[in-house]
Amino acid sequence: MTRSRPPARWDRSLLPEADFEFVVLADTHYMLEPGEGPVEFSSRRLQSERADGAWQLAASLGCPDVFHLGDLVQEFPGTENFSSAMTAAIEQCSSHGLEPRFVAGNHDVGDKPDPTMPTRPVTAESLADFHQALGPSWYSLDRGPLHVVVLNSQIMNSSLPEADAQRDWAEGDLEKHSDRRLVVMLHLPPYLDRPTEPSLGHYDTIADPDRGWLLELLKRHEVELLLAAHVHCSFYDQIGSTRFRILNSTSFTRPGFCHMFTSAVPPDQGRDDAPKLGLMLARVREKRIDLHWLRTESRPGSEQPSGTGPGDPPAAGWQNVLTGTPSTLPNSKLGLALVYPLATRTEIPRAWPSVIRQSVRNDYPLLACLELGVRAVRVPANDLDDPFLASRIEVLRNEQVDVIAGVLWDETLDLPGLIERHGGRVDAWEWQLAGTLNPSESQSEMLSRLQVAGVPQVLSRVIPGEIVPGKQHPRTTIGFSIDALAELDEQLARAGVVLDRVVCRLEPGPELADGLAEMIRMIRMIRMIRAERLESIRGVDWQLQFEGIDDRDSLEWAVMCLLGTAAVPGSRLFIGPLLDMDRTMDVRHGLLDTLCNPRPVFDALRCLNTVLSATDRIGAVESRQIEWTVSDSAVVGESETIAVVIPRLPLSGQAVCGLVDEWSRRAGRFRAY
Repeated sequence: MTRSRPPARWDRSLLPEADFEFVVLADTHYMLEPGEGPVEFSSRRLQSERADGAWQLAASLGCPDVFHLGDLVQEFPGTENFSSAMTAAIEQCSSHGLEPRFVAGNHDVGDKPDPTMPTRPVTAESLADFHQALGPSWYSLDRGPLHVVVLNSQIMNSSLPEADAQRDWAEGDLEKHSDRRLVVMLHLPPYLDRPTEPSLGHYDTIADPDRGWLLELLKRHEVELLLAAHVHCSFYDQIGSTRFRILNSTSFTRPGFCHMFTSAVPPDQGRDDAPKLGLMLARVREKRIDLHWLRTESRPGSEQPSGTGPGDPPAAGWQNVLTGTPSTLPNSKLGLALVYPLATRTEIPRAWPSVIRQSVRNDYPLLACLELGVRAVRVPANDLDDPFLASRIEVLRNEQVDVIAGVLWDETLDLPGLIERHGGRVDAWEWQLAGTLNPSESQSEMLSRLQVAGVPQVLSRVIPGEIVPGKQHPRTTIGFSIDALAELDEQLARAGVVLDRVVCRLEPGPELADGLAEMIRMIRMIRMIRAERLESIRGVDWQLQFEGIDDRDSLEWAVMCLLGTAAVPGSRLFIGPLLDMDRTMDVRHGLLDTLCNPRPVFDALRCLNTVLSATDRIGAVESRQIEWTVSDSAVVGESETIAVVIPRLPLSGQAVCGLVDEWSRRAGRFRAY
């Protein structure tokens, strides 16, 4: 018996309207109850429950079109319980009122034709069984403005007659629908790191010649989006104009891929990195498809607030907010200062199921930028000289994230030559002054020349010698003091220089109340300076660098600073580090831990950034002073249009609702997220 589809529980009102939406999930690996007997991995006992939670979340999104990218069950063709597991898995998703469309995975029809694969390759019999149970394994359909093409990656390069039939059909179908926006889905990705990587003995990719055929097909028909799965790890790339996303599993992570992180191994030998599990909501708009990653598992040791988790009915008066991506948040004031590289590349040791070393990228920092909805990142200009990093930065720019390249100003540098060399790969240049309070005469002359040439410029300072209690050596900081802005503006005006932005550092105090008072003073001061019409400084980039390892402190400062930044016209907030720094002179937590999983501040900023960036609210937020109240139980910032409540104590979901009620009893004034 099936349950009726639940009503949509997600508030999309803060994002642009979409023409069409669809849900994509992968690798649910439903597993029959193993009983009391031993299992190879303890996390296997969670797979079916996690799959059920993913289907529940998919149903809560209210989209009639749901695609499953393969590996519906843990069993595989030829095993004793394969048929019964497949039947139970189909019943599980049907129980949520869903009728998904399925992609054939190796656990559904068999392995690809490689003699090193752990299970038998796809056969005519296993393929026929799939077609009978789940429908065709290659097909296409029109949905909204899209033409969606589903391919069976498992038969590619095989001697089965179906392999040739699929190729001929795919070429004809894409040609026939070349006037539509095209999306291609399959189980195996064509590659993980680069198209030229080896394939024989590689468990996770399609081999040539069909790899090359597929990539050429994507480019020839300008396919908009390619979606794949199988590896239980997220990757993101561009193939010509095609955006290429590999989705994580809903049920478990593949152990070998945790070798890409400089961290302790996740639970269950790396197989239970639960915060990475999730599914994707795709929202199709006029010129792009926005990809929203929704996690299905909370962080280890954290309580999922009752009634406010993904897929659960919201508590009375509360909404699950769908947070934005950079392309949907043009008014986002949030940026990141990337002290780590945007991506790293490593080789996974030879370990089952592959028999060769696999080269992989860590794309999680890049994907975190997209999930946060940041519109700008600051990177060292040297990254642009590294072909690998430059390619990853270009992927980020294609997602509508501005790139600001930082240069430590050396009088011997050929700045015009540097700018010319990197052409259109940079949106602004940040010149960092070292050893001087303000630009020298020659530096001012160069700023003026570049201004005339139309180069977007940001100015910053490197300040050595800061004495930090408890540290033997002084520290070096970056950014102007807010008190120095007026003098800097006067000097720039005398030299005839106009800067797009200046970097100012935020300096949280050791005590919340003292630091909050300092932040309010700085906001008032910058407003006063702007009211007096700064002649040469058009905007301010605030810089907040986390200190220490107290996640509550980081969350409080980040939320307060972002809310304060929204109240200052022309301001942006750059936060760092993105990842934890746990083996340096100054240990500090970032937005992500060393496994690239979100810390609480990440989720808080993701939600608040979407709320503040909504076009119908941003003007009202800027126009009002935010009043702050600090108590033992919470920090509250409130204006006419928004109230932000930061609990200071561990609270259950119901207690959070009560706390918000305590601070704002005016029914209907605020919408609660």
